[in-house]
Amino acid sequence: MSTGPRILVADSPDAYQAFRAALTSSFALVHAASFEEAKQALDPAPTLVVCGCHFDEGRMYDLLRHLKATRGLDRIPFMAVRCVPGELLDDALYESVKIAVRALGGNAFVDLLRWQRRWGTAEASHRLTHLVQTLAATPPADTG
Repeated sequence: MSTGPRILVADSPDAYQAFRAALTSSFALVHAASFEEAKQALDPAPTLVVCGCHFDEGRMYDLLRHLKATRGLDRIPFMAVRCVPGELLDDALYESVKIAVRALGGNAFVDLLRWQRRWGTAEASHRLTHLVQTLAATPPADTG
């Protein structure tokens, strides 16, 4: 069994495996392949939610909105991720996804494939793991 912070990874099975393989530290990963599975996996609340860009036929933003609109879940960090090959994101589309994720209350967007091309597989994995550790360790903001 994996140890470390409990992290919900909402994505296709292939993307989940790619994300898991890229991490260089151990985390307690919980996989959800559909929006309904992801909502169920939010109890008990995870330390971090990671969601793929193409999760459940484009429901990434739905999951982010649900998380931020639900009391008790609204302070959980959210990271959008792209881990499997497909259509290449040009610079404008990449920036638009980052902006949309942040505008809806998310914390980060990682295009792992872009990172791997830019820095190589090992450095991309190191950076991804560091970001996951940082977000998982982020104390919730005091909104009261």
